[in-house]
Amino acid sequence: MINMRTLYIADQQYPAIKREFILKVDGARPILYSLDYINTQIYYLEPIEGFVLSLLDGRRSLSELSDLFKRLFPRCELLLLELLRGVDTRVRMSPSQTGLGKDGLVDVSDRPLADAQAFDPREFIIDPADFAARKSSPKSSLRLDTPINIYTVFTHRCLTDCVYCYADRCKMTEMSLARWREIIREMRSLGIWLASPDNGDTFARRDGIDLLECLLENEMHFLLSTKAYVSRDYVERLVDSGFTKKVRGVIQRQVQLSVDAVDDDVSRRILNIKRSNVGRNLETVENFLAFGIMPKVKSVITGLNYDQPEKIVDRFYERGARVFHFVRYGRSFHRHTDDLFVNDAAAASLKAQFDKIRSLYDDISVVENLAQVQPNPGKPDPDVARTIWDGRIGCGGGWSALGISPNGKAFLCEQMKMAEPFFVGDASYQSIEEIWHGAQLKAFTNPEPEEFVGTACESCPEFETCMWEKGRCYRDAYFSYGTVFHPPPLCPSNYRPGLRLS
Repeated sequence: MINMRTLYIADQQYPAIKREFILKVDGARPILYSLDYINTQIYYLEPIEGFVLSLLDGRRSLSELSDLFKRLFPRCELLLLELLRGVDTRVRMSPSQTGLGKDGLVDVSDRPLADAQAFDPREFIIDPADFAARKSSPKSSLRLDTPINIYTVFTHRCLTDCVYCYADRCKMTEMSLARWREIIREMRSLGIWLASPDNGDTFARRDGIDLLECLLENEMHFLLSTKAYVSRDYVERLVDSGFTKKVRGVIQRQVQLSVDAVDDDVSRRILNIKRSNVGRNLETVENFLAFGIMPKVKSVITGLNYDQPEKIVDRFYERGARVFHFVRYGRSFHRHTDDLFVNDAAAASLKAQFDKIRSLYDDISVVENLAQVQPNPGKPDPDVARTIWDGRIGCGGGWSALGISPNGKAFLCEQMKMAEPFFVGDASYQSIEEIWHGAQLKAFTNPEPEEFVGTACESCPEFETCMWEKGRCYRDAYFSYGTVFHPPPLCPSNYRPGLRLS
């Protein structure tokens, strides 16, 4: 639920930007974003908004800041507090999935905040002409000059072979630990805080623990997600490297253990393994808990394991787990059978299970999207389709995020086929900056109408806004029609049926 409480700061109170937010200048405009690897919300600010926020250092009271603002901007009709409230309200109106922003942007104290982040306001003086040019260009208005999230795919290998896997886990040569260390150090030098070591299981590499230690040494924020057995020695190494030390002093890294069944036969079938790993999963939970780390137990629920949620909670609750997350299977483009979809009968069973779980356990956190009524997977009527299309969240690949595959090939979507022509660079010898500003990446993110010959995109009046600002889902287009140069199934102007996703 959105918290719409209005920001209030008394004259003698001290405001500061919360440390879970990054404020910086990116390409002739100030931006603000939350350190959230799940749903990173980026706010594109007006120059005066960025400058005002840069003044908040936790050491000057609102009264002092207001006097300074009036001297600097004598003709501005807005008060400093009004400008702060405007940005703070935008943050509260779009809280991320992990809750960052739900309580606003600003910390307020009756005393100076010694540990507040401080900025150099001179860096936030932006030429109005440069800002106007950047804002008016469809190709650059939303694209960042530096990515803020790097998908650090150390390996495509896993210790399981899940029937629902969404990644194209093709075999490829893996870059050395030494090269990954260079890349991670470059990430730190570019001010990148977010990493996503997924698409394979990091612990499938013998040096996987060393790679994670390198992320920690460079203060990266990431989710540790695994199906592997993690020994107590490995957990201790992670803790010694800083895993439990809060990022920027405020954000705790999380562990996610993927567990899809506790019945051995179901587990073997879902994971496509010969020996059940349920016992090892239980031990892994205990190993993390021994160091005060509460792992989240996450399950992908399909038509094959829909009877497992209650059993999973019962079994792992006994070992100390208190956080559970269950998600409905969505189509995997690389391996799929319709048996994996959750049908109506399974949905009824799931609702009963979650009702029982919530009645039995009042000290756990359960997040799930299985007990709710699911939308019709078919194409909605035109008015609904337009509303969904206009409200879609733009793809971050190439705009704010970049992926690096195990062999160094750069990509933009972790669910796309890992092959040419979908690579946009090569980090085995190129820097992140070279890839990000390279012609190969820009050609992919900024296609021209003539590449869409014979489709609705070719002559669409909304082409520039759609492609260069919002971004279309080329993944869905490719897996539905065999080409990225086609409108995706949900486009209101596309009348060709596409793949059912859930």
